[in-house]
Amino acid sequence: MNTVILTSQTALGETLQASFLPESGMNMISYKKDNVEIIDPTTRSLFEERYAGLGALIGPHFHRRRPETLPRIKDESIFPHIARVKAKGNIDPFSHGIARYAPWKYQETKNSIKGTLTGKDLWNGVALSELEGQNFTMTFAAELTPAGLTLNLSVISDTDSLVGIHYYYRLPNGVGTVKSRISPFINVNGEKHSPPSSWHLDNQKNVEIPLDQALDCTLHPFPDQLRGKILLETSEYHLMTTYQCISQENCWQLYHPEGASYVCIEPISAQDPRHPNLTVSSLNINLQIFSPGQQYE
Repeated sequence: MNTVILTSQTALGETLQASFLPESGMNMISYKKDNVEIIDPTTRSLFEERYAGLGALIGPHFHRRRPETLPRIKDESIFPHIARVKAKGNIDPFSHGIARYAPWKYQETKNSIKGTLTGKDLWNGVALSELEGQNFTMTFAAELTPAGLTLNLSVISDTDSLVGIHYYYRLPNGVGTVKSRISPFINVNGEKHSPPSSWHLDNQKNVEIPLDQALDCTLHPFPDQLRGKILLETSEYHLMTTYQCISQENCWQLYHPEGASYVCIEPISAQDPRHPNLTVSSLNINLQIFSPGQQYE
């Protein structure tokens, strides 16, 4: 299992490093500035169990597919994680899409990696189109610059699909706050809701979301519906996630189980991840690490 390590240096002389496993779903297993790691290492067990955790991808589908749409896999034993998934009562063997599981074809430089994944690619002798249930082409490009990590993701597919990231960000002492400007309604389990009063939504649609509660909801950027800006504040680091999409078919998912040591901030190329509407979509994502108290735009 080859680890690709990208390196760069900030204008202040701080070392940036991002590490990927392209042959295991292009998982970003680490992203740090000097000695401050932002990916939660305790989620490695999820990665080893079922390719979740750490810095997992999303696509071509989100979460779990309907049982009637699942393709039949002739020999599940060649994908050992399937037995572990089914033992926990989950029937979709490739939750959140095949991209986070399969080996990618890739090229690397000192500070960049580019990968492609298609339905014609084979994994353990099986075409990925048979596992995903459709043909598709996905691309992934990461570049580590002095300003931070830039990601470009895209998908072209036979049926409506999406791309996104599902990175598990470390919460020191389990504490953190998410700040952003959002549209006035959030989506929870397919239903529209007003943000909770604890989010302190103001007239400019700014929210401050305390991570002291269970969260699993879909949010949309405001006022620019094509660009999201989300700040995660912790005691050891601040992370600015900025994403752009050429279509209003975009959102970001906020996921934090109660008491968890992590939070996931997930830009996705669909307004409703469970019901994507496009066969062609893409995202540009920037991840910048700041020290607490450091100024940023």
